[in-house]
Amino acid sequence: KLLPYHIIVSAASGDVEAINRILKHYEGYIAVLSTRKLYDEYGNVYIAVDMELKGRIREAIMKMILEFDIKIE
Repeated sequence: KLLPYHIIVSAASGDVEAINRILKHYEGYIAVLSTRKLYDEYGNVYIAVDMELKGRIREAIMKMILEFDIKIE
């Protein structure tokens, strides 16, 4: 499902609520991208979300939103 156009325009203008709505929309995708395999001292594999990586991805998305240039023709 696509985000409404007015949400994108509001987010690009710096509306915090709109930016949060976009981040929530992509929350599942961000979690998948930040999932890592971790190994304990016995070699057992654990799947976990790397919170540092997740934060960096969210930060990059916010930066892209604020730099997004909307051209109306």
